[in-house]
Amino acid sequence: MSENLYDRPVAGPFAALCGGGTNDGSMEDCISLAELTGGGYALGDTKPEGSGRELRMSREEITSFAEAWLAQERQA
Repeated sequence: MSENLYDRPVAGPFAALCGGGTNDGSMEDCISLAELTGGGYALGDTKPEGSGRELRMSREEITSFAEAWLAQERQA
């Protein structure tokens, strides 16, 4: 399996994770998330302007990001 996350195929469907923002059903306040074959995650933007763009992160990278973001939010 390639170490490059962008070489790995998506293992299943993307799930939309929504919250905040508009909450009007327009998907303007969502990110999409799918697991990658061999590990890792693909994150996408559900806005029309972000269609087809992905950010890929390992489990460690996405966990580190989430922990840092939550710590920052708690301090605000």
